[in-house]
Amino acid sequence: MKLGPWVERAIRILDAPTQEQFALDPEAALISQLGLTVRPVETLSSSRADGGFCDGMSFLEDGVILYAPTPNSRRQNFTLAHELGHWIVEQDQGLFDWIADQADPAALLETICDQIAQRLLLPDALTQDIVGSELVRAQHVQDLYENSQASYQACAIAVARHVRGLGAVVLIDRFDGQVHHASIRPDPDDGWPEVYPWRGQVLPEAHALREFDSGSTFTRRITWRDSWGRTAEFYADAVADGRRTIAVLAGDDIWKVEPSYVIQPRDFDKRPLLHVYCCGQEHSFHGFPCPACGQGFCPVCKNCKCDRAAKTEATCNGCFLVLQRHLLVDGLCENCR
Repeated sequence: MKLGPWVERAIRILDAPTQEQFALDPEAALISQLGLTVRPVETLSSSRADGGFCDGMSFLEDGVILYAPTPNSRRQNFTLAHELGHWIVEQDQGLFDWIADQADPAALLETICDQIAQRLLLPDALTQDIVGSELVRAQHVQDLYENSQASYQACAIAVARHVRGLGAVVLIDRFDGQVHHASIRPDPDDGWPEVYPWRGQVLPEAHALREFDSGSTFTRRITWRDSWGRTAEFYADAVADGRRTIAVLAGDDIWKVEPSYVIQPRDFDKRPLLHVYCCGQEHSFHGFPCPACGQGFCPVCKNCKCDRAAKTEATCNGCFLVLQRHLLVDGLCENCR
């Protein structure tokens, strides 16, 4: 799964002057260039029911973006850029449909919006200067933060794009062990794994990523447990400061920590690739076919072949035969009229 081309496509929805103004003054660009209403709302600074942190909220049909104000903080700009990402996805039906067809569309949507935000706030050239041709390290996130005006989230997203193969960059609160941000890089061939880090997940107290001192680093193999108790192995390169742990996770041993160890096979989304022609176009997507007709459900109208046939048929009120609707008049077939 290659997200880069889709993010590039999304960014191009904004013209160059809008992109430039957004980098200078995100709120002003949203209002003057895009005609959106942007309002700070103090009450958004509270926990969601799932444990995540609510920074922003969009009512795109009404053109309204609400955000939790964080004065003198880089986080506010990232929040506005992320919400702009949601607006951009709504403008591109093709991108919206592609996201809906994937294994975990909700998580993928947030990942796409995160990457849009990062691209708007942090130039690729600066990231390339920091990471260069080296293997990605957690320290690169810290270096990028110190050499830019971007938030830790934006820096994590930028660095995650340089991970080789399946990986992620994760920001973890050192006090409660909660994942405050996770930027996922799906496997280029196998796509989205079944087990991956995500916002709101909490690491056990004895987890390796919670048990090393501020200012220290480590590179080792770890086990990641998701919110449903499923586990998978990753290799991690991590650095900690007084407030957070920054960890780069990799699906393979890119740092050659244990050359002789073979990591356990990883489970990926196994839904078959289906092809349907419906709603005037051909669709290809991963999903389970209808058990009756064996065909996939159209991602636009949500109908399979059975559903489409049923909409063209009706039962005669006289003889109860199922016929095409155009053959019935006042609910009766030709023989019953």
